[in-house]
Amino acid sequence: MTSRQGIFLYYLCGVFAASQLGKLAALAPLIAQELQVGLAAMAGITALLEVCGAVLGASAGRWLPRLGLHRALLLAVLALALGALGASFGHTAWALAAGRLLESLGYLAIVVAAPVLIARTASPRNQPAAMALWSTFVPVGMAVGAWAYAQAAELTGWRWAQGLSVVCGSALAAGLHMTRHSPPALAHQEADRRTQARQPTGALIGCLVAAFGAYVVAEVGLLALLPSLLTQSGMSLAAAGTWTAAAALANVPASLFAARLMRRGTDLAAPLGVALGGSGLLYVLTYHEALPAEARAAAAIAVNLFSGVFATLVFALLPRAAGSADRMALASGRLTQFGASGALIGPPWVGAFAEHLGWQAAGTLSLALSALAIPLALWAWGAMKRKPVANPASM
Repeated sequence: MTSRQGIFLYYLCGVFAASQLGKLAALAPLIAQELQVGLAAMAGITALLEVCGAVLGASAGRWLPRLGLHRALLLAVLALALGALGASFGHTAWALAAGRLLESLGYLAIVVAAPVLIARTASPRNQPAAMALWSTFVPVGMAVGAWAYAQAAELTGWRWAQGLSVVCGSALAAGLHMTRHSPPALAHQEADRRTQARQPTGALIGCLVAAFGAYVVAEVGLLALLPSLLTQSGMSLAAAGTWTAAAALANVPASLFAARLMRRGTDLAAPLGVALGGSGLLYVLTYHEALPAEARAAAAIAVNLFSGVFATLVFALLPRAAGSADRMALASGRLTQFGASGALIGPPWVGAFAEHLGWQAAGTLSLALSALAIPLALWAWGAMKRKPVANPASM
């Protein structure tokens, strides 16, 4: 298997994992109606996909390399398939939550292991582009999940729609089993190991991942609740799923723009601030109850056009923030823990604001979270600029 094929296979694992977020976002109205589950509770079940990452993310960064990252991915996609299969037979909220927890284990292994494998597989010249590609796995996966599962549920109901996860998980497991790919030991990784491993990156990574966590609370909260927001405004489920997919996919052109900034060597202080500040203001419009459904959907797309730039820059800068290849798994684990915590907190928290205080209160909360992330991201970028880089090509 070539390096490009390996990167693409690992990326598909991430897309499949993220599609499980879009899955319950799309199926939530049908499940809530059949099982009599409230908005906040349904959002909480959706967010359970992130619970293992929130609790075990940092530990996974240390333990998964010992298990074997490729093997961990194979077991992870099978866990996602089995969790979906179990949930399809559930008749209570507790049964859905149990299936979701099994999916959560698979999701954790994928989001920690896959970016490390991608970073190690890519050549030094292509590493930033490969990590920029990886940064799109959540919006692409959520878009695919929101669209595909909504269409399947319209035809067969939400239980049979879970079969998509079983089929895709089994196919990816077969693909991983048939490959025997081992990322090459790149020369720059060994050359930089002793020098970079001793660099003090704790505070730098801490601020970077904390800013990412605040971003995720608002971002995942919006995407998880957008189908419910739009259906309450009069849209059909299929139309709401399509709009949600479009909003999530808006991160892709944002990622291309961010990758171009990285290639040009642009100072990233202004892009980071504008991305977070602009998306914060657009959250207020998205949740504004006086606007028609189509206008709110368009505002949600604009949110992701701005915030997607920030997310891509975080992933692309992660190898540089980590300082060395052997610390990449640890950095990935910490990013996963903060991102998963944000995704776990986001849907129920934003859902609770919307349910008890109104949708506009959810917009104010999202604006505040975006504002909180700005100084953290700017400090992290300033620290990276001051930090010596032993091999710039690898970063």
